[in-house]
Amino acid sequence: MVLSETRIDKHSCLVLDPPIIPPGAPVVIILHGLGTNADDMAPLVEQLNLPNCRFVLPDAPLHLQGYPEGAYAWYDFQAHNREEIVKSREYLFKVMDRFSNDPNLRPAAGAEKKPTPVIIMGFSQGGVMAMEAGLNYKGGVAGIVSMSGYMPDPWATLTKAEASFETPILLVHGTQDEVVPVDGSRHAVESLKETGYSLVTLKEFPMGHTITEDSLGVVREFLKQNT
Repeated sequence: MVLSETRIDKHSCLVLDPPIIPPGAPVVIILHGLGTNADDMAPLVEQLNLPNCRFVLPDAPLHLQGYPEGAYAWYDFQAHNREEIVKSREYLFKVMDRFSNDPNLRPAAGAEKKPTPVIIMGFSQGGVMAMEAGLNYKGGVAGIVSMSGYMPDPWATLTKAEASFETPILLVHGTQDEVVPVDGSRHAVESLKETGYSLVTLKEFPMGHTITEDSLGVVREFLKQNT
């Protein structure tokens, strides 16, 4: 993978591309959790082993008081500030727009330029934002993955959702998670299905608040099927 960096709204985004980017190469956006940054998610790219995908790892836009430099958040987890969630969602829409319509890539010869397929995934707070942004992005997504996440306000997230009811959605969670209990994903699945989303899958593993080889394997297969 070829590593580069771009800035969107003054925030860093790591970009990992195959040496030769195939026309229409899917974009996988990976969102980090609370108090870290894009570097924390970079090892997942090699582990996923999807050589024909582009990977975009944005830093979250907020720096919370009391956290060290380079530690970012998508929202204040204690206040669950809806305004911060919406602002971070708008930022992610810009990231998704930038890479679904990358002006630096040419379509295949004779082919009409079409938006690039986008999958958005994340861990913990990143999983929250993957659902928030993926479900409300007007450009459409090829899939959504939430690892150890939850849905703070299902009504606010789903009441005006833009994603098709046939959007594949994967939730992965540890049954021993003491940071974000597994009920967070279980309740999110219930809300998604009640809203009308039919391709929702929850995979539970005997693990804590982490990503394991087994849980990432399920994510890898999901990405292969939807890119």
